[in-house]
Amino acid sequence: MKFQLKNISIAMVTALALTSCNKDDDNEAITGNGNLTVNFENGFEDQGGITIGTTFRKTTNNQYYNYSCLKYIISNVVLIKADGTEVKYNYNDPNKGAFIIDQADGLIEHPAALTGIPAGDYTKIRFGIGISPEAYNLGESGQATFWTKAVDAGMVWTWASGYRFVRLEGAYGETQATATNIFAHHFANMGNILANGTPNLYKEVTLDLPTTAKVRTNVSPVVHVMADFTKHLDGDTKIILDETTSDAMSGSMQCVRDMVANLTKMFTVEHVHND
Repeated sequence: MKFQLKNISIAMVTALALTSCNKDDDNEAITGNGNLTVNFENGFEDQGGITIGTTFRKTTNNQYYNYSCLKYIISNVVLIKADGTEVKYNYNDPNKGAFIIDQADGLIEHPAALTGIPAGDYTKIRFGIGISPEAYNLGESGQATFWTKAVDAGMVWTWASGYRFVRLEGAYGETQATATNIFAHHFANMGNILANGTPNLYKEVTLDLPTTAKVRTNVSPVVHVMADFTKHLDGDTKIILDETTSDAMSGSMQCVRDMVANLTKMFTVEHVHND
């Protein structure tokens, strides 16, 4: 009996100690800075990844197409807490806060590494596709480092014309064997849109995280974002590739605005790792 009582007493003390520790952990102040990586994976909804020049997709309009070039710019990443608090990562500073996602780099997941993020629990993420008008209007000298990267990646025209936000090129046809027609879709703002009145094709996307990203000094979450390029031609607006849509680069074209709207809905967060 004494042995049983002794064991029960030890168990109760241990349980109380663990409960106290858990409460201390729950109430522990979250301080300092950490890191978070956003991995972008490009693919088709039911086919997995895309291999440049090889992977074909059939549209609902019975056209086959592939990509010889698939690139886009991500910028203005914002991490959002459950209470709505926002942490903006080098907002409107392309030199430090913009990333070029290039399918030709041979990676399955394309990382955008965010450093110096305030420790906290984040439930949503927002980012821009392209470079905002405000960032562009900083001038070339205000973003020379990223501008040089974009030049090297073929993601610009001239400074006066600005960046290419999304660059999609490839071939299409009625079958894979006859897919020899060429398309080139470059989506971007044309220079200073605040001055010239052309359409604003810079778009921002907000996504819920399926699991809270817990940034800590010793925990660096990885947010896995899927980009479903089925949406390019088979989004809310169905695009038929022909002589009127295969060479589409101006925001004055309805098909360009439709495809940009399609692409804003291609992103989803598949999972979050808190490692």
